[in-house]
Amino acid sequence: MNRFEPDTWLAALLRPVAMAAPDSHVYVEIMAPDFRWVFVLLLLALLVSMRRRARGGSAGAVATTGADAQPATVLVLLAALAVAFVPWLMTSGNGRYFLAGLLIVGPVCVGLAWRLPVTRALRLTLAAGMVALQAFAVQQSAPWQAWGLAQWKEPPYFQVDLPPEAKAEPATYVTMSVISYSLLIPQFHPQSRWMNLANAPLPGAGAFNSERTAAFLAQAQGKLRLIVPVVPGMLTEALLPNAQVSEVIDSQLAPYGLGFAQPQACRFLHSRSLASMGLRDKTDKQRAQSGFWLCELRRVAPSVRPAAYGRRHDAVFAALEKQCPRFLPANGDGPSLALSIGEVRSYLQAEMKVYVYDDGEVLYKYYRDLNPVFVGKAQDILEGRARMDCAGVRAALPWGHSS
Repeated sequence: MNRFEPDTWLAALLRPVAMAAPDSHVYVEIMAPDFRWVFVLLLLALLVSMRRRARGGSAGAVATTGADAQPATVLVLLAALAVAFVPWLMTSGNGRYFLAGLLIVGPVCVGLAWRLPVTRALRLTLAAGMVALQAFAVQQSAPWQAWGLAQWKEPPYFQVDLPPEAKAEPATYVTMSVISYSLLIPQFHPQSRWMNLANAPLPGAGAFNSERTAAFLAQAQGKLRLIVPVVPGMLTEALLPNAQVSEVIDSQLAPYGLGFAQPQACRFLHSRSLASMGLRDKTDKQRAQSGFWLCELRRVAPSVRPAAYGRRHDAVFAALEKQCPRFLPANGDGPSLALSIGEVRSYLQAEMKVYVYDDGEVLYKYYRDLNPVFVGKAQDILEGRARMDCAGVRAALPWGHSS
């Protein structure tokens, strides 16, 4: 499922109104209130009402200023927009896949205002007012640079000091950070292949795309390399990954049949772009240590599994997955991760996590909510005495979020 799909018919019908809410994750990730859809509904209601009153009144009492004689192009656009809205909500509800509609709705607003049976001056005032109000909303929500971690000013746009062989010979590179840093790719050999394992399903886990992950890694030719951003505070004096972070990275690579080459062969690649990123000014030392680790990898036995993955509470996860398959697809993103006091399983497609603690408490956490929700005791869930409230996982409308 997609995080922007409406969960109820009410949420689907009110999506044009919800898009005006100054919240993030309504139809795009950032705050992007769009009043134009509300304008369309109000103008359409006003147009129908005024035309009915005009037909019911005397011919001399209403001045339409020639609006009836205008081509009905805007009505055709409005109909096309209404039809396109339905499959958009059914397939994703994500604004990035509805750019055509987002471009059309502005002219539709102006076109509907222009068809109102009022004076030309009032129609111009309405159009100017809608533009001003939407511009104010955009200015207040400040969408520019909301996602920008670094400035794109001149090639190569994201600088990194690469060794000559990275440019001269193709290789298969894997990354492990949520941010893909895909702007690095053009600086490497053009025939190199890339995969981000940050959210890649485990091969053989039965999760969505798990077989595709396995096939990509199996077909990898040439050298296998890992490139990841440096973890602050986890460097040796030579600016290489220390023993602690090396163990963590190696355990995360193991389920994919990969591991550090032995002896470990890593290099530090300084990046001026990475040094410029951050919410506060960095010290000279922090800037000097900003960059990436480039490490040689080897294949390990597919049976190798890190101790970080737990299987003690699989039955509890499976029971919840049967209760709420829409939000908790079977097996999630793979084996649950072992915690010091229990286990957690991720369901990225639904933006959910489920926690099963060793004391028996079971909770779920929806990414957009501030706090996790208690489901019940593990034994009660297994015996059917406690159930997850699937209908209450997500608020149907943005103004109903508990976060």
